[in-house]
Amino acid sequence: MSLVQCIQDQASYYKQLSAELRKEAHLDNELLLLKTELDRLVEEIRIKKSEVASLEDYSKKEFQDVRKMKHLSFRSAAATLSGKKKELVAKEEAKYHLAFENEQRARRDLDVLETKYETTKSKEQELSQQKSHFEEIRYQYDTLLEQIFTLDDPMFPLEPRLKAELANYKEQRLLANRDRGRFIEAEKALGTCLVDTKKVIRLLDTVVNYVPFEIFGGPIIDEEQIAYLDAAKRRVWEIQRLLNIARTVLPEIPYPQTLDVVTNNPLLQMQITLTYVDISWKAKTTQCFGMLATAYRNIQNSLTWVKQYLQYATTALGRLNEALDSTKVALDNERRRIIEAVLASSDGANLPSFTTTYHGSSEPPPPVYEAPADNNSDLHENQQNHLPNIPNNLTPAASISDFPLGNDSPVMPAAQHLSVSDSTVPPHPITPVFGNTNMSPSYVSTNVNNPFR
Repeated sequence: MSLVQCIQDQASYYKQLSAELRKEAHLDNELLLLKTELDRLVEEIRIKKSEVASLEDYSKKEFQDVRKMKHLSFRSAAATLSGKKKELVAKEEAKYHLAFENEQRARRDLDVLETKYETTKSKEQELSQQKSHFEEIRYQYDTLLEQIFTLDDPMFPLEPRLKAELANYKEQRLLANRDRGRFIEAEKALGTCLVDTKKVIRLLDTVVNYVPFEIFGGPIIDEEQIAYLDAAKRRVWEIQRLLNIARTVLPEIPYPQTLDVVTNNPLLQMQITLTYVDISWKAKTTQCFGMLATAYRNIQNSLTWVKQYLQYATTALGRLNEALDSTKVALDNERRRIIEAVLASSDGANLPSFTTTYHGSSEPPPPVYEAPADNNSDLHENQQNHLPNIPNNLTPAASISDFPLGNDSPVMPAAQHLSVSDSTVPPHPITPVFGNTNMSPSYVSTNVNNPFR
């Protein structure tokens, strides 16, 4: 069955639904007016209640004045001595009656406003129920159009293009929503890693530059230094656990192999206890220092990339919602125009020509959102994206805040701010730092005990 034949077969049903939907616009206008009126009445009722409360207080005050004037009081005694008590009582009663009348008038006005509000609210609820009926009519109308335009017709080339564009936008929005959640989770993990890595570097700097109390001789390493190194070890494993989470949630992250702080880490392979001390502990600690400094820069680069992509995905979602709305309207208008043209022609012949372009071009629009490319597949997948194993028997990492560290690290740069980039295009990966960096500890050339001196 051709599209023209299908439209003619569904003509009566289409006209019935269209007539019902034309009433919806009038209903929407009425609902908008009623909601505006309700808001106005709510404000007037609030003002009137405040006025009634004020008048009620004033009326009570006048009543007390009359009561004091009639009964034994200082004012009553003074008025009796002056011979004007009767006159003053009458004056106070007149003031009280006026205040009471004003209060009652305000209460009557409040009752009128509340009655009007209830009536308007009831009408608004009635129209809202009718609105739900029109929602069902709208669903039937959309379903009918989908049934009619199941098949494409070369006579109407724009309709299938708009339909494909709408489906493409929906798919992009689905990807953007999915990826945005992944970026948020990865950002949280990497942000914690960045802070903890800097703390561990400061902890190692404190250990190497530690001055023991026994300045004229003592053990090769102090108990407090052992405690510091043990805390640093446990924190390094915790950092790697979070890095594994980021790499698992977001496998597309560039250069994932650089997010590794445990492989070949000399600190984790070093054994130090109160009864056994690795004589090269300071050299290995210094080597770990440089390794973590490199990792810090790479974590920082990865976090910057994740933040930029998160900003890109968030911006793309807003643009996709706008594109979906405009494309849906354009598709509905084109379908309505096709149906009206077919129905206006008795035999489906002599139809007007239909354009093949939308938004000034016959080419499909460029994608609004592009998911991050997976650069870790094929040949390098096993090598690059292998996650370091975390021991299961680790005790919880000690809080580094319990150790007396300095506020600044001698080698770590200030945290980089998110660079301003074009949020309408995907960000590019940032080149990682490999091997040794120039961020070597300042104590390498000054500490007499340093084996690298």
